[in-house]
Amino acid sequence: MAGIKDNDGPEDLASLAELMQAPEHAPVATGSLAEGEATPKITRMPEGIEVVERRLGHATAQWVLQVHCECGRRWFEMDAVEAAQCPRCGLLVLVKIEPQ
Repeated sequence: MAGIKDNDGPEDLASLAELMQAPEHAPVATGSLAEGEATPKITRMPEGIEVVERRLGHATAQWVLQVHCECGRRWFEMDAVEAAQCPRCGLLVLVKIEPQ
């Protein structure tokens, strides 16, 4: 629900899309590094860019499918199913997933 978006944070900072674009005057890499060659280090940031470090966390998620029988009973399925048996009336129901 509360995820990180391009427009999160103060308005005066550059967006993620702007940061991912190479400046026009930047050299273009034409090949890969030779084996054992170290990658060049970033010694300074371009003017006007503020770097802020944040702790990165992890989350897990899963989809839960709420099924409604025509008898009024509702239940949850953890996997997408094409058909299910209603726990109340025993009717075999065809599950149609409606877009939101």
